[in-house]
Amino acid sequence: MLAPCNSVLDHYYVRTTGNCYGVIVGNDHTPYYYIGYLKYCPSYGETYWWDGVFFYERLVKTYEPFQVYKHAVLKEYIPFYDAYVPIIPISAVNRVYDPRVRAEELIVKPVDALEAKASSLIQALQDCTGLSSGIGVTGSILPRIHNPAVSDIDIVVYGWRESLKVIECVRESDLFQSFPEPMLIEWSSKLSETTGLPVEDVRKLYRKYRRGLFNGALYSIMYVSQQGGNVLSKPPFKTLGEIILSGVVKGGLEALSYPSRARLESYRVLESSIEPPYDVVEIQSFESLYTPILFEGGNILVKGLLQCSDRLGSCRVLIGGVEGKGFVKPTS
Repeated sequence: MLAPCNSVLDHYYVRTTGNCYGVIVGNDHTPYYYIGYLKYCPSYGETYWWDGVFFYERLVKTYEPFQVYKHAVLKEYIPFYDAYVPIIPISAVNRVYDPRVRAEELIVKPVDALEAKASSLIQALQDCTGLSSGIGVTGSILPRIHNPAVSDIDIVVYGWRESLKVIECVRESDLFQSFPEPMLIEWSSKLSETTGLPVEDVRKLYRKYRRGLFNGALYSIMYVSQQGGNVLSKPPFKTLGEIILSGVVKGGLEALSYPSRARLESYRVLESSIEPPYDVVEIQSFESLYTPILFEGGNILVKGLLQCSDRLGSCRVLIGGVEGKGFVKPTS
């Protein structure tokens, strides 16, 4: 079974022939499989997640790349990443869930308290930005297996123009609240454990345009371009070793998508297991914690995998890979 590579986008959900729900990762896929992972599968006992027929077990407890990789049953080698990545065969998919369609349904007819809050949040974003499309809802609400008592509201915005409007809106609107101090401490502490960064450095990366509170409900907002392609047609990279550098990232919209990408305007190699054969031109991160600093730009300290492409004649630093977490720290 073949499918257009741009037929699904980041944070879409799919239902498989085994009645599992999978999450699509990124916009670049292949005609034969999507890059993504199974997140919920039918459970033998009662759980928080239910679709009216089955209870579901959450297979992946956190969004940390290593945890996703660890629980993935199927993986394929992708030369562009020089890594094996989790996949979902297109032949195993019997339904695709578009977050934007689900958002429209919530606006028309929310059926429980959480859906009502999600509906209000979406309408608040629409009123604030003037957008009539591009805003979707993902997470367990998307396939209707959420639990109003424990589930969060996960918003996804498609399109760069739409994303900038939403970021500006959330930054300025009092309807969207930053985490209070106890929640910020808890959030920072958890991410400190998974990333290895000091709590103080994690706190510097918090932005309410990424997560916060709306009418007392936890929300997260992801941003995605509307362009996808065939990941197998992208230039291959090879991992050469580890590198630490200081530099200046330009910032820009490509950092909002997953994986985040940011251009290096200048840099200085502080430590490297091998001398880069080409210029290091880009940072690529699979850890979404670093999205704000890569989007906003500025002076940074980076540790990650040195990956180089002979076809492009350039190198990049990869953050958040299974082989090594690395980090990005703002230095100004």
